[in-house]
Amino acid sequence: MHNMPPHGKTRPKTRGTQPSSRVPSWDDIRFFLAIYRAGSLSAAAELVGVTQPTCGRRLTALEAALGLRLFDRAPDGLRITDEGKALLDTALRMEQSADELALRATLSERDLRGTVRIATTELFACSFLVGALESVRSSYPNIHIELVLSNTETDVLRGDADIGFRFGPQGSLPRPQTLIARKLGEEPFLLYGSAPYLDRRGAPSDPIQLEGHDVVAYLGPHPAAAWCEQAFAQSVVALSAPSMQVTAAAIAAGIGLGVLPKRAAQLFPSLHSLSPAVARATGWLVARPDLRRVPRARVVIDALLQRYRLSPLA
Repeated sequence: MHNMPPHGKTRPKTRGTQPSSRVPSWDDIRFFLAIYRAGSLSAAAELVGVTQPTCGRRLTALEAALGLRLFDRAPDGLRITDEGKALLDTALRMEQSADELALRATLSERDLRGTVRIATTELFACSFLVGALESVRSSYPNIHIELVLSNTETDVLRGDADIGFRFGPQGSLPRPQTLIARKLGEEPFLLYGSAPYLDRRGAPSDPIQLEGHDVVAYLGPHPAAAWCEQAFAQSVVALSAPSMQVTAAAIAAGIGLGVLPKRAAQLFPSLHSLSPAVARATGWLVARPDLRRVPRARVVIDALLQRYRLSPLA
């Protein structure tokens, strides 16, 4: 009894360790991605195969476990928050790993035959894709690759291609959200001039002061469009074209200065960079959702992602 506290007093409670936030499981992330892609609880519930209240409870539990608000209600549904966007890259990587495990478990040689159609621009095809596909063909000789070349965004969801490469302004997300999306990384854009042009006209003292210089302009959505609008304001547009492949060739030929992605500029030995990165594009590989169940497409996606990530650009 000598261990009892004095009469009228209670022993203070020992403070235990506070429970930490629960680490999300793949099942949690599956609901998170379904809501992000569908844009509403009802549509997400249909994607996952549960009722709307169940989907809502799973979102509430995940937000509580993380201590974050992942979606805000908007007039047109649910809109991902900045905290949700911060989780998105990790969630997509988890999805990719889960898909890869499922694929490996069922893969057979007969599944690795047939055609995979890839949509991209001519410039990206030349600067990355053709070289990367050589290793794909070495590993999977019975898969035929068909390129769908366009300077406008191909509708992958409608079936115009199986896989697409897209580059938008830094931080942009691919649309529509129902697409499978794998983030590639950030592609820097720089100002370039060719040796013949620089020998003839000299380099600008300041890359944003191009008064008196000839420039080559790309007519299309461009991650560096805002920078070009300012820098080219006092210059002479010697040539403009709706093809970045053509504008790159024109800059290399010495027609004028222009902005190109660094990866593509490496195709032209005569080009010299005249600025640090003036803009960066966020690159994505996108694919139709049903391709998760098509092994030949999945192995091509995985091989191209691996090849891209082995060739980063500063």
